[in-house]
Amino acid sequence: MSRRAIERTAVIAVIGLVFAGMTTHSVTVADPGCAPVGTVGSPEVAVDESTAGLEALAPAAVDLPEQVWVRTTAESFNRRWTFATREGNVYVKEAAAQAGWRTVELPGCLAGRVAGVSADDDEVMAIDRDGRFFTMDHALSAPRDWNWSSRYGTPLWTGPGNILPPGTLAWSWSVLSPNEDHVWRDTAGNDHPVGGAKVSHVFALTHGGQRIQYVDPWLPVDHSYEMATPYGGRFQAVALSTSASTSLVVNRFGDFYTRLYDFDISGADKVFFRYSYEDQRGLPEAPDMLAERVDNRYAAIQLPAPDWERQPKVPGEITDRISVHKTGPGSSARELRVEGRDGGRNGFWTKRLTDASWTFVATDRPLVGAVLENSPTDRSTDTLAAPSPYDYQGVSPQGWSARVRAFDVAVTPTPLRIEFGDGGGLGLILHTVDGLRQTPQQPGITDQPRHFDGTIELSPDALAGLDAQSAAARDFARNILGGKRFTDTSVAVTDAGFHIAALDLTLNRS
Repeated sequence: MSRRAIERTAVIAVIGLVFAGMTTHSVTVADPGCAPVGTVGSPEVAVDESTAGLEALAPAAVDLPEQVWVRTTAESFNRRWTFATREGNVYVKEAAAQAGWRTVELPGCLAGRVAGVSADDDEVMAIDRDGRFFTMDHALSAPRDWNWSSRYGTPLWTGPGNILPPGTLAWSWSVLSPNEDHVWRDTAGNDHPVGGAKVSHVFALTHGGQRIQYVDPWLPVDHSYEMATPYGGRFQAVALSTSASTSLVVNRFGDFYTRLYDFDISGADKVFFRYSYEDQRGLPEAPDMLAERVDNRYAAIQLPAPDWERQPKVPGEITDRISVHKTGPGSSARELRVEGRDGGRNGFWTKRLTDASWTFVATDRPLVGAVLENSPTDRSTDTLAAPSPYDYQGVSPQGWSARVRAFDVAVTPTPLRIEFGDGGGLGLILHTVDGLRQTPQQPGITDQPRHFDGTIELSPDALAGLDAQSAAARDFARNILGGKRFTDTSVAVTDAGFHIAALDLTLNRS
């Protein structure tokens, strides 16, 4: 048995322990008259690099472009195939070919009803007119291997299906895989194996462009998981594209940001991965996922997860048709594209993720997207949404008080201020990660308790300056926090209260 097969067996065994004895809510999403099972979510098989089965597909009878340059939900591509949707159907051609579009075979209840399609890696996500998910597997293989599934959700991608979050402005399918990507890099500069399975998400831009909800097929059938937009979740985007867990957003003034983020990278998947807020720089990288998970000699995944990075302004006209796609192994192998114009010619602006500037590629095709203002100056903060309204405060039995302001489920870290009766105070940092759930959770903050994996951080400066603090502050840091920089804690939040287990304290909504 190969090392990869051993890892996969170990993963499946751990999954069995996680799901043993768990119950899931029954949610009917899929059309009962159309429930294709498919192979999506199952272990990878060998890729057939031929085009077997392509000639059996009927030639397309609609007008389609010779070449697709930008990944959208009307036209998309992976490294082998280009897909497009017109009039409710899906069409395909070889990515390197200038012509040869053919009609993809669809399940009966999906044919004629496709509202969007997005390809990444070896999977294609199609959304029907009701927002329901249909996934095509083996999209890097020959067409004869392609098959569709309406399954989505826990356990193990066998759930009843899911739909786009309400109010979705833009969405994208993202797949980070061990076969194509191999590794990704954390904020300590360490590369980590993707794991024994792929990380597949639908990323959806919602709430007027302020929020990004992601829907993982191994997680509950809900819309509760989020990735914050830039500026603490207050940035308002008009477009989104995601590939291999790298998201690209832009506002109406042409300010671009990218972020490497998914459920595993966020710190949420403690069943399969080992994370740490302690500095992991300089530690050796693990040779594989299993060693990383069980051997403390190797670098753990550095937390917090990577934040948004601002990209340079495009030196020309642009539209809201933006795109990111993978170009090779590793999380830096990404290309960004945005439709636009330069010198009177239409085309697209492009840059590799790490390039310092954009270059223009002329296509001389009509612009499709809405033209953005693209101010030459940074206007990221011009349209920031209001801060989160969830403020909490309370007093402990010992007499010290605590305060959390503008808490947001998708934003971390959050300042945690402690005030003491003798006039002293400590500014702490509260890290929160939305943990692994197997039952549905309402989105946002509601009366349903929402549980986070938390870590209280006493900054190095605060630790070094304890001797200058008040006696009460010194006592708190040394006795309650154990004199440590990091203290793990569970955190439970509702729209009325905020409980921090390590402090044995519940704050009330203020």
